[in-house]
Amino acid sequence: MTTDPMGIHIPDYSDMKRMLDYLRISYWLTDLDFVMIDVNETFLAFTDGRREKLVGRNMLTLVNPEEAAYIRESAKKLYLTESAVQLEFYVYGKKNRAKLPVLFHLTANRDHAGHPVSFNMLLADISDQKNLEEKEKELFHIRRQIRGESLQTRMIGSSKAMEKVFHAIIRCAEVDSPVLITGETGVGKEVAARAIHSQSVRNKKPFVAVNCGALPASLLESELFGHVKGAFTGAISNRPGLFREADDGTLFLDEIGDMEKRLQVKLLRAIQENEIRPVGEDKSYKINLRIICATNQDLKLLAESGDFRLDLYYRISVVPIHIPPLRERPEDIISLAEHFIQKHPGNKRFTAISTEARRLLCRYPWPGNIRELQNAIEHAMVMSQEKILRPESLPEQIANQTANHTDSFVSMPPIRMEKSKEIVNDAEKRAIVYALKKHHGNQTAAAGELGMSRVTLWRKKIKYQIGGEAGGG
Repeated sequence: MTTDPMGIHIPDYSDMKRMLDYLRISYWLTDLDFVMIDVNETFLAFTDGRREKLVGRNMLTLVNPEEAAYIRESAKKLYLTESAVQLEFYVYGKKNRAKLPVLFHLTANRDHAGHPVSFNMLLADISDQKNLEEKEKELFHIRRQIRGESLQTRMIGSSKAMEKVFHAIIRCAEVDSPVLITGETGVGKEVAARAIHSQSVRNKKPFVAVNCGALPASLLESELFGHVKGAFTGAISNRPGLFREADDGTLFLDEIGDMEKRLQVKLLRAIQENEIRPVGEDKSYKINLRIICATNQDLKLLAESGDFRLDLYYRISVVPIHIPPLRERPEDIISLAEHFIQKHPGNKRFTAISTEARRLLCRYPWPGNIRELQNAIEHAMVMSQEKILRPESLPEQIANQTANHTDSFVSMPPIRMEKSKEIVNDAEKRAIVYALKKHHGNQTAAAGELGMSRVTLWRKKIKYQIGGEAGGG
C-alpha cells in the first residue's frame, strides 16, 4: 500500500488493474469527494486517453448533474453498509463525445475502524448489450404485429371496439394471468379464448373447453377434476379429468356464472394451489395450465348478491376482456356476413349481398349476436336460388322487419339505458320464440341455434314467461 501526495492510502491494485484491462473494464480510485487518484488503461482509452488530465479531476464532471447527484446519494449508503452500490447510467465517451450506457459498480476502501477512506469504481461499457436489447424490443413489436395480423384472420372486425379487444388479447397472451371474457351469448367468447391460447407460449399444448352451464354439478365436478373407479355409481374406470387433460395448456370454463357454489370452492383451491384432487381419491396432483373463464352474466353483481364467490371472482378476473354485442358495432356486420359466405363449405355460387339485404342485416338488433348472424347467413344460402343474397332469403324475423321497427335502430335519437334494455329484451324474446317454433319446441335444437346452453334457454323462458305459444314447454 502506498500513500498519494494528499495523504490518502492507495491499495496496490496493479494485478487487479491488469486483469480489468484484459476484461476491458474501466477502473478508477477516488477520494471521498470523488476526485480521481488513480485510473487503469481501459479507462484512459474510454475517455480522453491522458492520465494527467484525469488524475485530480472530479469524476462527477463526466456525467450530467442529475446522474452526479444520484451517484452522491448512492455513495452515502457506503457509510452505512459494506455492500456495493451498482448503478446504470450514461457517460461521455472519447468517440465524438457520445453518451454511452455504462454499468457502474462502487465500493469503499476502509480504515481499521471500518470507516470509508476512498472509493473504488468499476465501469463497464454496455453499449452492445443495450443495442441487443433494442433489437429484441424491435423484434418483440414485429412479432406482436404479426400476431395481430394473424389474430384478425381468426376474429373478424374492423370497429374501434374490436380493435380494443384485439389489443387486449395480444397483451394478455404474453402473460399467464387468469382471464375473464364477458359478453352476451354468441359474441364469440370462445373464439377469443382460443385466440389467446394460439397467441401464447402454450399454443402447442391442449386447449380444453367445457360449458359449466351444460352439466349438472356432480357430473361437472367429475369432468373437471376426474374420478377414480368406484367413486360413485357409474364410475366404472378411472378418469383423469379436464384439468389434467389441459395440463401445460389452457382450460376454458364457459358460462362460469352457472357453476354451483360448492364447486366454486374447489375451483378456487385448484387455481390458488395449482393442484387438483379427483373425486374419490385422497391424493392430489400438481397442474400447470392457464385458466380462461367466460360469462354472459354480471359476475360482480352475482357475487354481491351471494350467488357467486367474491374471492373466486377476483381470482379469475385478473385480466378482464369485454366483447361488445353486435348491435353496438354495426360496422362489423357485413364483413362478418361476407366471411361466413366465403367460409361456408356449400358456397359455390354466391358473389354478393344485395343493398336491401345489407340494410336489413345492419338494422336487425341481433340478440343472438354473431352466432345468430352465422345461422341467418347459412339459412339464406340454403333458401336462395340466385348468386346474390336477397332479403327474401333471410330468416323471417330479419326479412319482415317493418320500416318503423328498422328505423328505430338507425335514426332514432339516443335513448335511456332502461329503454334500450327493453328493446334488446324484446328482440331476444322474439328470437327465442321463433327458434322454439322452428324446432317444434325442441329446446336442445333451439338452444343450439341461439348459441346458448339448455340451462340458459330454460332460464330465459322463465324470465320472458315463454310457454306453450312457442311450441313447447
